[in-house]
Parts: sequence; C-alpha cells; structure tokens
Amino acid sequence: MKKRLLIYCEGQTEEMVVSRLLRPHLANHGVTVERPILVASSSANPDGQRGGFVNWDAIEADLRTLFSGDADPNLRFTTLLDVFRMPAKVLSLAGFTSPISSVADIEKLEAAISNVFSETRFTPYLQRHEFEALLLADPDALASVFHRHKPGIATLKHDIVGFANTEDINHGPDTHPAARLAKAIAGYNDLKASNAYFVLAETGFDCIRAKNPRFHAWLDHWEKWGLA
Repeated sequence: MKKRLLIYCEGQTEEMVVSRLLRPHLANHGVTVERPILVASSSANPDGQRGGFVNWDAIEADLRTLFSGDADPNLRFTTLLDVFRMPAKVLSLAGFTSPISSVADIEKLEAAISNVFSETRFTPYLQRHEFEALLLADPDALASVFHRHKPGIATLKHDIVGFANTEDINHGPDTHPAARLAKAIAGYNDLKASNAYFVLAETGFDCIRAKNPRFHAWLDHWEKWGLA
C-alpha cells in the first residue's frame, strides 16, 4: 500500500521546500510526496499564472479538479498557505470580517475550508502567520546562507530573541516575518525562493519544529499517518 500526499502550495518558496526538504523527510516515514501544485490565480484559465493566495474561487475550483482527478484511497491532500493577508472571501467562510491571528481562529478557518468540500482525504493547513516564520527559527542559519547581510541579521536576531515560538511573530505591516527579513536582507523577496530551502536545511527539523508548534503538529500528523 503506497501512501501518497499532495501539498497545494502558496508560492515558489513553499514549492521548493516541499520538493527538496519535506519530500525526502516524509519518504522516511512511508509517505510519497507528489509534485507540489502552486495555487491557481484564475479560475477562467487554470493553466495560467499560479502562485499567491489571492483568488479563492480559483483555488476552490482547482482543488475540486485535483480531488476528482485521482480517486486513490491512499492519496491525501493538504495545503501550505499563509494566514497573513488572506483574502476576505476566505476569512468569511468562518464568519471572520477582519484578519485573524490566534491559533483557535486559524483552526476554525481550517475547519471551514474543509467543510466547503465533501472530500474526506483533504486536511487543509494554514501557516501562522506566514511561511517566513520557519526561517526565523535560527537566525544563525540565515546568517550562514545570506552571509553578506550579517549585520542586518544580527539586528534581526536581537529583535526576536524573546520569541520562543516564531509563529507568534506578526504585529503589523512592518514587523511580520517577511517584512523583518526584507529589512535585514536587501533584495530578500528576489532571493527567498532559491534560498529558503538552504536556510531550513541548515536550521534542521528539530529547531524548526521546536520554534513552530503548529508546523510541527502538521508534519507530525503526516509522519504518523505514513507509519500507521
């Protein structure tokens, strides 16, 4: 019995991390991770631009197509999408009218997304607050990969030293994880897709999971499923 997992990703950074980090890790737990799929940007043109959690109608249609396209009972589906700047239409699925932050609210929204579909193989996951929280788990790994930006990263390390859980980091438009990284690392937005994997590989799963409990719980779920 081959257990397969398809991860529906927000962007190229997540796509690369799934392919190069999560796939070999979960293979050791009996799970074959399929080629990740980037989110659809347009329901009118499913083969067009992909990436960026901006169009819920397109994403819903895309997921329905994926679910119906493979009836394998040993295939599971999940997502790797950010809560930060989530479209209002998605938030409204759980009755929210403003951005959410708490773990309880994120879990409520995950349940609401799941309830949109009659697909028992689907377990949505939303990263609190965004994927970059994982990259903040070990600033020394950031400094090793982005070695030309050590002064900025040293300041970043000082600023977040009080966060035992880097998924707690948010606070506003200038202090969410990606904004902090962009301030510390010039040109970060152009560099992240090709470098995030190296940062996380150097950080190691033990540190990432210790500093990101929701991510840990998501990964633990699939490890246990694979070994069950």
